[in-house]
Amino acid sequence: MFNAIASLMGYLMNFIYGITQNYGIAIILFTIFVKLLLLPLTIKQQKSLAKTQELQPLVQELQRKYGNDQQKFAEEYQKLLKEKNMNMMSGMGCSGCLIQLIQIPIIFGMLYMMASPLTNILKLDATEIEKYKQEVQEMKKQEAIEQINANASKYTDSELNELLKNAEQTDYMSGRYYEIEILDRKNIIDMNFLGINLCDIAMYDKTNWVLWIIPVLSFVCTFVMTKLTPTPNMNQEKKAKAEDKSMVPTEENFPMPNMKVMNAMMPIMTGYVAAIVPQGVGLYWVVSNIISVIQQVVLKKKLPNTKKDV
Repeated sequence: MFNAIASLMGYLMNFIYGITQNYGIAIILFTIFVKLLLLPLTIKQQKSLAKTQELQPLVQELQRKYGNDQQKFAEEYQKLLKEKNMNMMSGMGCSGCLIQLIQIPIIFGMLYMMASPLTNILKLDATEIEKYKQEVQEMKKQEAIEQINANASKYTDSELNELLKNAEQTDYMSGRYYEIEILDRKNIIDMNFLGINLCDIAMYDKTNWVLWIIPVLSFVCTFVMTKLTPTPNMNQEKKAKAEDKSMVPTEENFPMPNMKVMNAMMPIMTGYVAAIVPQGVGLYWVVSNIISVIQQVVLKKKLPNTKKDV
């Protein structure tokens, strides 16, 4: 499924790159387009979370009135949801999570597309890709052999022969991102963007601080986004639980995600992902998160009930 989505999105990326002739700019414009495409889902998600926040004081009032009568509380709670045009899932703040899940195939499709640009963007057939792969394989093999021979004086004859044998037999193009490396090595696409090689991976070159700009930006932008994202008023819910253990729609009765844990983990996860993937994929994460922050700021102004619980 992800490969099919990646192939479909590749046509759009190919079109944008054909106009810009710059891979970095093409990624930025592509990400903007996709975020605009997902904007209706984003707005629906924020409205769902805003309605959940608005519902909290009313639920607390029902708890005070009918806390000792679970059946009556359940009846009144269902009436309240019906009045607000909400269901049990949206009442617990899960609609926003479901909308996020809907976006997962799209996000993974984009990652697949950027990880295999020869297949998904340039639409090269398998035979041509294999030809490029073997050429780059030979280039890397020769570089390894030259490096060993340049330091031949450091080894005994047996050690040198073993190293040369290993260099000959090593598969240099078995990694997940070999298509990106082919782009770079064969200069099919200029992968330089603002002094950053979009083929490089920060985790593979930890001493190059430039490569950590994108992972750090990804972490910061995601952190800001989680702070701007509205969540149900958990402080009030905890207080109500302490006062009355008989409330019906609890996390114990209806398992639901711990949003605070998710919000704490998301910046770490996106920062880590940006560090272990090529910079081009990381650039997508950063641009996507920046756009998400802008969307959150605008939606907070348009939806007055999306205030954070502090």
